[in-house]
Amino acid sequence: MDVEKNIAHGRKYGLDFLKGLAACFVVFMHVKFPEPVGEYVARIGTFAVPVFFMTSGYFSLNATRAKTLKSIKRTAMYLLVAYLLNLVRIIAENNCDMGAVWSFFRTEVFTIDHAVRVLLLSQSAISGVAWFLISLLMCYVLKFFLGKRLCYLGYLGALIGVMGVLPPLCCYIGLPINNPWINGIPFFIIGELMAENKDWVNRHMSKSLLCGAAIIGASLLVIACYCGTQWWYIGTLLLSPSLFVLFSRLDMDYNRFCLLGSTYAFFIYIVHPLVMHACDAMPTSPSTAGMWLRPVIVLAITVLLAVLYYSAKSIVNRYKIKTV
Repeated sequence: MDVEKNIAHGRKYGLDFLKGLAACFVVFMHVKFPEPVGEYVARIGTFAVPVFFMTSGYFSLNATRAKTLKSIKRTAMYLLVAYLLNLVRIIAENNCDMGAVWSFFRTEVFTIDHAVRVLLLSQSAISGVAWFLISLLMCYVLKFFLGKRLCYLGYLGALIGVMGVLPPLCCYIGLPINNPWINGIPFFIIGELMAENKDWVNRHMSKSLLCGAAIIGASLLVIACYCGTQWWYIGTLLLSPSLFVLFSRLDMDYNRFCLLGSTYAFFIYIVHPLVMHACDAMPTSPSTAGMWLRPVIVLAITVLLAVLYYSAKSIVNRYKIKTV
């Protein structure tokens, strides 16, 4: 496959592998296994989206304004595709009643409240799980205008996130996690800091220390199932960076699983909700085996669609080259 041949020499395959795991966990967060396993997997899987933010920050440390602008355009394209696909889903859910769809847009989308929610919380009525793309787009836009000064917003956001889980603040405020200021920018900056100080990180953070931090972080995420979601942030601040550093150090050869992270990750992220809704629309008799298989089936269908899409894209590109 041409995609495999085009993998850059010297690429960090460990990070590609981690991004592949993250893509799988994103699906398992939204299409859950039976309880209580499904809730544990979903909680631990919250490391996934911060990994995507950190990866973007890691590889954009010294990016020129031209390269950052290219990242903005690419992310905006992904977001547009996500919007269009969710629009198709909304139309289908309303049985192609365009009057109902227009009413939904008039009352839920074309409002000041919706614009504010998109800007401050990355919560859009038509983005679905693509809130991540809104936050990532904001990270790139702010980096384009602020450059390295973006780090101050990252520090502030991380501090607010940590303070929000500590008493007595956690008793009075409920901080939404899915927003660029607490989730996106801080983890984007963590990625940049890791790239800027990778020699220091390699010298002072042993594998045993990183494994311990990852175990504590995962434990806090599981504890959050019983003690409230506030502890999610502390657990994620430990688990996601620890996994990121561990996998970045892996001396790994390219394998097909890396393809999930290097090429298919955004496709899986954007398309799997449609596959999930399509599977839900099919008449099935609920069973324990079916509940266990459902997340795996949604992931498998999404990956298959990604393979077909990129294979078709590769064939079209080869045809264009031959005809030039």
